[in-house]
Amino acid sequence: MTTFYMAATPRPGSEDLFEAAIRRLAERGTVDGVRFSVLEATEASAALRGEMPQAECPESPEALATYLEDQLVAREGIYLNLDVNIA
Repeated sequence: MTTFYMAATPRPGSEDLFEAAIRRLAERGTVDGVRFSVLEATEASAALRGEMPQAECPESPEALATYLEDQLVAREGIYLNLDVNIA
């Protein structure tokens, strides 16, 4: 498994839904095989930890952030800007 950490902020226009989106992600725990746990959350930002199968993980943090943003929108309707660091 590949472990990563991410900082999440709301996309413009979705600020009022941010807290609910983070709560939903924490409750769901897994999206398309990627496990998420919320480390810290405020109404304007959140810190999360994630794990995904190493074979499926993009190599660069930027590519992983784009992949995760796309998956969260497509599968959960969650719109976030992500900054990812791969551990």
